[in-house]
Amino acid sequence: MEIKNRYAKLINYLTDYIYTVTIRDGEVVDTFHGLGCVSVTGYTSEDYKKNPELWYDMVPQKDRHKVLEQARLALAGEETKPLEHRIIHRDGTTRWIRNKIIVTKDADGKPVAYDGLINDITPLKKAQAAEAIKNRQLIQADKMASLGILVSGIAHEINNPNNFILLNAQLFSKIWKDVAPILDAYQAENGDFSVGGIPYGASKEKISQSLEGILIGSERIQNITKRLTDYAKTDSGNLNESVDINKVVSMAIVITDTLIRKSTEKFTVEYGRDLPRVRGNAQQLEQVVITLINNACQALRTTSDEIHVMTYCDRQRGKVRIKVRDQGVGIKEEDLKYIMDPFFTTKRDMGGTGLGLSVSYNIVKNHEGTLILKSEPNKGTTARLSLPFEQ
Repeated sequence: MEIKNRYAKLINYLTDYIYTVTIRDGEVVDTFHGLGCVSVTGYTSEDYKKNPELWYDMVPQKDRHKVLEQARLALAGEETKPLEHRIIHRDGTTRWIRNKIIVTKDADGKPVAYDGLINDITPLKKAQAAEAIKNRQLIQADKMASLGILVSGIAHEINNPNNFILLNAQLFSKIWKDVAPILDAYQAENGDFSVGGIPYGASKEKISQSLEGILIGSERIQNITKRLTDYAKTDSGNLNESVDINKVVSMAIVITDTLIRKSTEKFTVEYGRDLPRVRGNAQQLEQVVITLINNACQALRTTSDEIHVMTYCDRQRGKVRIKVRDQGVGIKEEDLKYIMDPFFTTKRDMGGTGLGLSVSYNIVKNHEGTLILKSEPNKGTTARLSLPFEQ
C-alpha cells in the first residue's frame, strides 16, 4: 500500500491528471477521469460519464483526426507516441494538452485498458509562440540588414556607369550649343540637309529635347541612387537631430517614385510652408513615410484612384503633421484595431509581413508622436502622423 501511495504521489507530479479507459473485446466499456480534469478541462468526471463523447466533442475540428487515430491505436493495443493537441475548455478558451497513453494487456496479450497521462502545456505553447515571433523578427531584421547592404551595393554599381552617361551628356549638350548655330547658318545658305537620315530642320528640336532628356534622366538616376545609399546607411538610433519634415517626405517620395507611378496617375503632394523642425531621427521618420506611401499604393484598385500626401502644422497643439490619404480598398473595422500589431497583415497573399506599420508605430512612439489610421471599406484610408515640434 505504501508503494502504491508513493507511485500515486509521483504520478501527480508528472502529470496534471489521469484518465482510464477500460476495454473489452476491443470496445470501450468504461472510462474514469481523475479529479485534476476539472482544472485542465473545466469538466468533472461526472460530466464525462453523462456524455461519453465529451472527450471528443471538446477537441477542435482540425485536431480530431489525430485524437481519433491515437485512440484507435490504443484500443488495438498498440503503443502510441505522446500527442499534443488543443481542447476547448468549459469556459470557451483554447488549451493545449499532451496526452501520453500507456496500454495494459492481459496474459494473452489482449488490451484490457489504457491510461492517459494528461499535461496542460498551454503556458509552454504560449512561450514557444512568443519565441517563434522573436525568431521571425530576428530573421526579418537580418533580411533587412542584408537588403540594406545589397541596395547600397547596387546603387553604387548603377552610379558608376550613370556618372559616365551624365558627364558625356553634359559634354554633348555643350557641343550641340556650339554646333547648332553653325548648322543653322549652313541651312540658311544651302537649304535643308540630312542628319542621321532625318532632315535637319525636323531633327533640330528633337536633338535638343533628346539631349535634355538624357541629362534629366541621368540626374534623376543619380538622385535616386544617392537617396537609396543614404537610406541603406546604418541608423545610429540618435533621436536628437533637427529634422525638416518636408525634406523627409520628399526623400521618401523619391525612393517610392517607381511604385507611385506604377500605382496611380493621380499622386499629389502638398508641402506646408515654414514648418517648424522636429527633434528626432530623419532616417527613421523617412522609413515611416515610405511605409505609409507603400501601403497607400498597394491599396489602390486602379490607376485612377488618388493618393494625396500633405504636411502641415497644428501650432495650437504644438504638432507637425503628415497625412497620407488614398482612395483604396480600405480596411475592415474588425481588422483596423489589430493593424499595428506585429505580423498582422491584410496583404499576406501580396507578400505582406505585417511588420511595416508595427515598426512605424514604435518609431513614432519613440519620437513621442502618434500614428492614427482611419479607414472605410471601399472608400480609402487616411494615415495621420503627428510629431511635437521644436520650441
